Amino acid sequence: MPDSYEIATPKPAALIESLRAIGYDLPTAIADIVDNSISANAKSIDITFHWSGAQSWICIVDDGDGMSELKLFEAMRPGSQNPLEKRSRGDLGRFGLGLKTASFSQARRLTVASRLPGDAINTREWDLDYVEKVNEWRLLIEPTADSTLWLEPLESRVSGTAVLWTNLDRLTLGEQVVDAAAHARFNDAIDHVRSYLGLIFHRFLEDRTLKIAINNIPVEPWNPFFENHPATYRTPVESIPFGNSALEFRGYILPHKDKLTNQEFKLLGGLNGWNAHQGFYIYRNRRLLVFGDWLRLGAPSVWTRDEQYKLARIRLDISNDADSDWQLDVKKSRARPPALIRERLTDLAAKIRLQARSVFAHRGQYGPRAPAPQELERPWNSSVRNGKRVYVINRQHPMVQTILSACNNKSEVDALLRLLEETVPVEQIWLDTAEQNNDRSIPYDGIELALLRQDLRKVYEALRTSGVDEATARQRLRSIEPFNRYQELIKEL
Repeated sequence: MPDSYEIATPKPAALIESLRAIGYDLPTAIADIVDNSISANAKSIDITFHWSGAQSWICIVDDGDGMSELKLFEAMRPGSQNPLEKRSRGDLGRFGLGLKTASFSQARRLTVASRLPGDAINTREWDLDYVEKVNEWRLLIEPTADSTLWLEPLESRVSGTAVLWTNLDRLTLGEQVVDAAAHARFNDAIDHVRSYLGLIFHRFLEDRTLKIAINNIPVEPWNPFFENHPATYRTPVESIPFGNSALEFRGYILPHKDKLTNQEFKLLGGLNGWNAHQGFYIYRNRRLLVFGDWLRLGAPSVWTRDEQYKLARIRLDISNDADSDWQLDVKKSRARPPALIRERLTDLAAKIRLQARSVFAHRGQYGPRAPAPQELERPWNSSVRNGKRVYVINRQHPMVQTILSACNNKSEVDALLRLLEETVPVEQIWLDTAEQNNDRSIPYDGIELALLRQDLRKVYEALRTSGVDEATARQRLRSIEPFNRYQELIKEL
């Protein structure tokens, strides 16, 4: 070790302003505070957003274990925990920066009060304007006068911690109390936080080990896998060994829109819409870290969020001793899979994507929770010609075969079929789908029932004419699109 050195102490004001730029937004910042509450064994967390223009504030109060004065001091110290230290299995932190960086990203004043059972309330405060003025790491022991009022909910609790954000310069800088538009933006931010927390902590909320309320209204869980719906397909849980532990993989294929009510379809769109929510969902200790991301996996090229894969969602559970292997960032919102398991994850995910694409293409016509989706017999087939995608009429379809057999001039029918195949308006279909995703009609919707029965009868007769017995003809109709949708009409034949 060299004997000569200098102590290069960071400049407080400069470092704190740098910490503010790590990249939190309001929902991820609040989620980081909730992490601390869960690690402290909190069962109830109350979040208050108070609108008062530039004097607005946010307070997060829990009923967790609380902290002694010494522990509170350590919690307020930047870099209070070495990320290399071994942590308890249920610990949701890592860097010892979350409380500070999350809070500084939104507010210029952070006040924390905490109490142990039977102990007095201890308080510490960071005031960034004061730190900038004195240019020293001065952690205030007594909070400023206008902070104490909002910490009163802690008085009625046996133990717990309150985190108060004031001087919200990123959210309400310069806003006037009477500014209706600013107040509306503030309320929109509350709604976004509510939805985000409902997703990130949905497993805690679902099993009722945790309650979160925002302005006295409970946060409802949002399960991205819609596991209780009978048309949701899920794979068995697969354990993938890695290091001293293992991660768990489970794939889900969500129901096609045709299997959902309008309300269910809208609900499953989530925070950012269907396309944005496809991909991997990475959990650590049941807490969701990353969602709607293909993790730069893919073969032969990196996968992107494409419409035909929007029904595919994959759950990965990792342990908290694998943070560095997954390159988990301070915000706990970005992760990258270790090189040793990338190929395995790619193989497993590719199968889920393929099945999801089939369900999307065939409009969800598969049995609920089947071992794997079963192919339908369709009037149209997808094919490749000269390396390019084309769509051709299924010449084996019973109605097509009947027409060809009955026609004296097969060449004219073939010419008509080729004309239809060569002029499929693919670009217009894709454009209409992208712009008006909710307006596609299901087959025979809005058409007289008598016409549907007539067409169904024609196909049935074509099958019988070809030599198929009655029972087989009915069974085949159940796998021919679109008649597979109308089981009751098949029974009437």
